[in-house]
Amino acid sequence: MSQENQQVQPETENEIKATFIFGETISAEEKIIVNEGGARSSKTYSIAQALIRLAAAEPKREVYTICRKTLPALKGTAMRDFFEILRSWNWYREVCHNKTDNIYRINNTEIEFISLDESQKIRGRKRKRLWVNEANEIDFDSWRQLMMRTSKQAYIDYNPSDEYHWIYDHVLTRKDIKVIHSTYLDNPFLEPEIRKEIEMLKDTDENYWNIFGLGLKGKSSFKIYTHWTLVDSLPDNPDNVFYGIDFGFNNETSIVKVVEKDRCYTWKELLYKKHLTNQDLIREMHVLRNEGQITSTMKGYCDAAEPNRIEEIKRGMTDDDGTKIAGFNVEAADKSVGDGIDYVKSRPLAITKDSVNLQKEAKNYMWKTKDGKPVEGEPVKVNDHALDAGRYGEYTHYKNGYKKLEPRIRFLGR
Repeated sequence: MSQENQQVQPETENEIKATFIFGETISAEEKIIVNEGGARSSKTYSIAQALIRLAAAEPKREVYTICRKTLPALKGTAMRDFFEILRSWNWYREVCHNKTDNIYRINNTEIEFISLDESQKIRGRKRKRLWVNEANEIDFDSWRQLMMRTSKQAYIDYNPSDEYHWIYDHVLTRKDIKVIHSTYLDNPFLEPEIRKEIEMLKDTDENYWNIFGLGLKGKSSFKIYTHWTLVDSLPDNPDNVFYGIDFGFNNETSIVKVVEKDRCYTWKELLYKKHLTNQDLIREMHVLRNEGQITSTMKGYCDAAEPNRIEEIKRGMTDDDGTKIAGFNVEAADKSVGDGIDYVKSRPLAITKDSVNLQKEAKNYMWKTKDGKPVEGEPVKVNDHALDAGRYGEYTHYKNGYKKLEPRIRFLGR
């Protein structure tokens, strides 16, 4: 297929299903365009729409960079939205997609998708436009390196869940920025169920409502897990290895691997995806098994609220192409919230650096509040999918192991 046949023409704004964020983003002339605000306001989707339009209109060869801290997180958010938009506009061309290097070409523009956990990519080639998705995940030095190689504009998006952050000190204080603040109320395409879920925060937790409902800066005074540290990788020669699964569909399904060594625990995020059926989940677990992340015999502890799903995972399945996928060694988890959290807090906890969603949840996991005081034993039930999976694994394994180690007393008669 010739390059001429691959050309796409920008649609008019009237033909694009978009929120006001798209118009504000694409028309911005400032050096840095900051999209901050609450959950599900369409920040990510709107920036992707704008960059696709801008890329299609470039008169000469240019490079755009879209990045996030890790590649799995990038694939699940900005990258997913980018290709969903291309397909919905009938712009996607297989010949333009280099899936090996995660590069896509639109007319004269090459769009590269990179993760920031590899320093050489941060210090790579120059670009005209940069988009940092979930910018509050990355460190200030990475931001500086990226900006030094960006000639035209940079776009960032984030929920202001951190009480203190370099974005507040080194970006929002600049004069060459445009701040676009948005909330779920600015997204007319949001599903009613998700809107209702967000609005429940009004009566659940004031801090979470401020962050994810109103898009205001968070306060960290009622955080639950404050004892965790970051590590590069899982420890060698562990005493125990197992995993936890938290089921979801509209929310993320999460798998967290738990490694115990010397009574210390390390958690690693293996899966964090929405809209997975149970068959989809079994396929994902099969991939993790082939990668050596889990095994058929490794114990897994699942959300006990869905026994049918647990039984299906045990049995395995035959895939659409006739491939037989063996089952997994899973069982129902102990879902005791208060006791489980107490146990996790009572042991040293580390999280691997590549577990981006797990870190984000841990930073924002807080107790419910009433009259300005925390309600112990009642965490806010939002953005806790990976944390629940880790707790299911750690606490249930401890409970099971404790029972097995209980001494058995035998009374011997004469």
